[in-house]
Amino acid sequence: MSEETRSSSRPDEDILLDLNFVPQWAKKAPAANHYAFDDRTERRPSYDRRDGGARRERSDRRDGPARTSRPPRSSDDRRSSPGGAPMPPRAQSAVRSPQEPRREFTPRPERIELPVEIKFLPEQQWLASMVRQIHHSKRAYPLMDLASLFLSDPKGHLVKIEIMPGAKEFKLYQGKRSKMVATSRDALVHQLLDDHLEDFFTKEDITVDPPTGVFPMIGKIGDLLIGPPNHHSYAARLQEIYNARFSGMSFDRFKEKVQTVRDEELVAKWKEESSKKTVYRLKDAPEGNVKDFTLAQAEEYVRTNIAEAEIEEVTRAVLPSSLARKIKDYNLIRMVREAWERESRFPLSVSFALRAAFRHLHLETFKAGKNINFITSVKPDPVQPEKTAEHIRLVLEYLAGHPGSTREQLVEGLRPGVEKDSDSVREILTPLRWLIEKGHIIEFFNGTLSVPSHRSRR
Repeated sequence: MSEETRSSSRPDEDILLDLNFVPQWAKKAPAANHYAFDDRTERRPSYDRRDGGARRERSDRRDGPARTSRPPRSSDDRRSSPGGAPMPPRAQSAVRSPQEPRREFTPRPERIELPVEIKFLPEQQWLASMVRQIHHSKRAYPLMDLASLFLSDPKGHLVKIEIMPGAKEFKLYQGKRSKMVATSRDALVHQLLDDHLEDFFTKEDITVDPPTGVFPMIGKIGDLLIGPPNHHSYAARLQEIYNARFSGMSFDRFKEKVQTVRDEELVAKWKEESSKKTVYRLKDAPEGNVKDFTLAQAEEYVRTNIAEAEIEEVTRAVLPSSLARKIKDYNLIRMVREAWERESRFPLSVSFALRAAFRHLHLETFKAGKNINFITSVKPDPVQPEKTAEHIRLVLEYLAGHPGSTREQLVEGLRPGVEKDSDSVREILTPLRWLIEKGHIIEFFNGTLSVPSHRSRR
């Protein structure tokens, strides 16, 4: 079992305590959308592939952080206009030093409605925990509230993505190793290289002789050294940097950013860096035939020999919420987000899934109030008060006339002013548990009591 699956389990926590009286789903403001995303185009991770995937800040993209995350400036920090007056924020943001790199943003993808149906399912360990609690408590819980409870926590539900019938031309792919889904095989190949390269290769840092020769010039982009244009590694290194950090722009636009300078210190630094080399060795290579791969060679090997078996075409995929939130496909994650928003307002698909699961796990469904479905472990069984003992008849008749009463209200109604620990009060309260376990009285999750009606009986 994966660490993520283990962490999603809540077997001993009382996950039912957050509910208020019905209908919670209609009263409670929707939770923050777990599937919200930045509408700007997603990029592949920004890091230098030479260090095996260590993340680095994108210091060479155009703008700074979003305005919402930028700390407020004091008036002393603001740039001034030529006349000395503080410049307005828009004018300030337009002023850049000649050395300040600019970020490149690709246009937002076209909004396309994909032929997929997205539903949400209860997570099995959450479901098992909830069922145990309902069986133990003998109380009744509103079905819609329970459905909302699963949706409100990312650990409580799964996301099902299924191609609609008749959409024969549409393709959906899923990684066998990662379980990630995408509408493009190439996207999953990139994800396989980014997250799982070391599943296939071991990585080792070795020391080699530094490059020799005369290198009067060196190419760089931002703080990244490409190397001397007259060295044989220049073209491969240029392509590597583009693939890792600038694939969101055209290659020609990327090459315009390259600076070629005369700088002996940078050349010396490049030589020092080049003497430290990372090699990749295939884990399942035959003994005696171990080969050192460069990063580019290792990635090409994965594309050519491994990716086909690691990615499958599917018509239906079920994945944890934590993984669904990492979907890179713009239109797919957008549709998941919108489906979650609709479901959080009225959790119909989750409630259908829960109702079927509860029935299979020997829980009962009944209706009360304004046609509201409740779940309980006890089948409601109305009994005629006149066929019972006197003290039980009084309880049944009082609750029939005062549905939703608490124990305190029941005692006050039948024994007003009597001490709570008196025999008279105990005569009222003692049979309550038996009546609840037999279904003659329904106890709701908030402690209120009611007698079942004949329409509650299923």
